[in-house]
Amino acid sequence: MKRTTRLMLVLAMIFALVPLAAGPAFAEKVFIRADQAAELVGAPGVRFVDCRRDEAQYAKAHVPGAVFMNVNSALRTKGAWEVPGVRRDLEELEELFGRTLGIGNNTTVLLYDDEGYDATRLFWELKYVGHDNVALIFGGWPEWTARNLPVEDKAVVVEPRNFVGAIQPDILATASYIVKNLGNPNVVLVDCRPPAQYKGDAKAPMAKVGGRIPTAVNAFTLANWEDKTYLKDPNELEDMYADLGITRDKQVICYCNTGYYATNTFFILKALEYPNVRVYDYSWAEWSGKAFLPKIEGTAK
Repeated sequence: MKRTTRLMLVLAMIFALVPLAAGPAFAEKVFIRADQAAELVGAPGVRFVDCRRDEAQYAKAHVPGAVFMNVNSALRTKGAWEVPGVRRDLEELEELFGRTLGIGNNTTVLLYDDEGYDATRLFWELKYVGHDNVALIFGGWPEWTARNLPVEDKAVVVEPRNFVGAIQPDILATASYIVKNLGNPNVVLVDCRPPAQYKGDAKAPMAKVGGRIPTAVNAFTLANWEDKTYLKDPNELEDMYADLGITRDKQVICYCNTGYYATNTFFILKALEYPNVRVYDYSWAEWSGKAFLPKIEGTAK
């Protein structure tokens, strides 16, 4: 089969969902299998982004043609009220995606990491500025290497692209939006932090006090993955969320400390085809510092 014909076939199924042995395939087109992604190495209009935090590991070996991005440091900034780790302005994101990563508006973006939550943060930020043609490699870097797929160690020269973003307010929540909807039976607030932080027995350094937003239910996002980069059986996830009252007929608002865990849960819920999911990225780092906002406080100070 000629490469061009094969490439067209692969592109046609690029967002084919990953079938999981114990349950139905994920409904949202957010994953691509590692072997499918390997067929796209070197293809025009495809950008791989290595979201691992250790650039030295990237220098040793990465997906051929992948550009490196430390999402934790490069993608986030300090926002209003001195809240750390939140999204950048649209213009900054356009510059970052277009010039630094070489992503244009028509680029297919394939992400991977080795921890399970850096790539999902970039996934949400791309969605936030209107770039829908993005997916994660299922299993991430561990899956890629386990399959002995091609790697390289040479630096990638990025050709800058013109990226024009369009903010999608329907996947963002703010403090005022949450206050307006506290007590709304059609809205469920999900605290994606570890249980100790949800209870207020512990807190992240950027939080002013330990505690949570009233009415929030707790679903620690990293508990939803096996070996960090393999999502659990969707049936198990469905049951867990349903037991917490997180159902598709409701609007779901995810928060954590600075939006990192929250964007991970956003990704999971989109994979499960939840239609109405928002991220409050300023999260508890902002909420805990505003005395006028209602809180259920814990013992951590």
